[in-house]
This record gives sequence, C-alpha cells and structure tokens, in this order.
Amino acid sequence: MFYVNLGLIFVAGLDLGLALLIWWRNPKDKINISLALSIFFLATWTLGVAMFRESKTELSALIWTWVQNGSGSLVVIPFFFLSLYFPYQNRILKKWQVILVALSVIVILLVVIISNAWVQEIRLSPSNNDYRINFWGVAYFNLHLYAYLILAFYNLLKKYFISTGFTRIQLTVLLFAGGIIALFGGIFGAVIPLMILNSAGPYWIGPFFSLPMILILIWFMYKND
Repeated sequence: MFYVNLGLIFVAGLDLGLALLIWWRNPKDKINISLALSIFFLATWTLGVAMFRESKTELSALIWTWVQNGSGSLVVIPFFFLSLYFPYQNRILKKWQVILVALSVIVILLVVIISNAWVQEIRLSPSNNDYRINFWGVAYFNLHLYAYLILAFYNLLKKYFISTGFTRIQLTVLLFAGGIIALFGGIFGAVIPLMILNSAGPYWIGPFFSLPMILILIWFMYKND
C-alpha cells in the first residue's frame, strides 16, 4: 500500500477517534452531536480517498468515489447546524428551511452517485487511481459546499463579533480549527478538480489538513476540562 494512502487511513482513524470522543463526552447534546457528525464525515471522506486510490477493480473504485464524494458533501451539513447551536443557539430553522436542507442533501448525493453526473471515467493505477470529472457535477458540488460553508462561517463570525470572554475564545478556536480544513480541504477537494476536470488532481492532500484541527480541538478540550 502506498505510503500516502497509509497516511490517509491513519488520519481517518484519528478523525473517527475524535468524533467518538466528542460525542461520548455528551451524547445527547446538539453541539456534540453536530460536531461529531461533521468530523465523522471527514473520517469517511478521508478513508474513501485512500481506498479509492488503492482499489484494484473499476467497480470497487467507483463505490469508493461514492463514499469519498458523498461524505465530502455531507461534512458541511452538520457543520452548518453546529454554527446555529455553538456556543449557544440563537436561531431556529423554519420547517421549509429544514426541508430545503434535506432536499439539498438528496440532490448532491444523486449527483455523486448517478453515472457520469460526477465521475465520467475511472483510470486504474492501484495506489494512485484517478478519475475524469463532469464539469457540471463538480460545479454543483462546489456550489453546495461553499453555500453551506459561507452560511456556517457567517453564523459563527456574527456570534464572534458580539461575544466576549470565554465565549469568544471558544468561537476563535472553532473558527481557526474549522477554517483550516474548510480552506485547504475545499481547495484540494473541490476547487482544483473543477479547474482540472481531466483529473481529480492532488485531491488526496486535502484530508491531511484535518490534522491541525484534531490537535487544536483536543488541546482545547483537555485544557478546559
């Protein structure tokens, strides 16, 4: 197995461990659930990238593209809800807004899974597999990803600018930790593939930027335990 893919599996394990740790600390709290879910999808995205690159058959490679791209599209959904709940809830979504979120999830998963809507051609070279991308599919993925990221960071920044004391420190940590993976994960996982199209490009680099997030969140949790 290629060392890059071993590294991705290691990072996926760390992400999963952090997700379980956050959930376990308060399994009924909306903040813990939404943050843990977001990190869980980071873990499955990362694992999907590694396993796609290692796949020996076109079918298994295709299935792992569903896992990696489906998980990548779902990361932002619980993060958006986290931005409403953390560190306090200042807004309740209306029923039509919840339905809109649910519909957006269905649509993006269809784009990921339907043949040729996202992946047009898989190129097998085990340990370094690649695929050719449909422009409209990856363009919609970018729209989905950045719409939710913009909304989430807008909500968090709005709270940050009116907060003080420990609340502001909490928001600073989340904005910094989440901002790193959102920025670089988005660039390598969504923007660059949109620009290249004929190849997914160095998309495997993106998941490694969850490492700073892991270290920051673990440090903050135990510093203030």
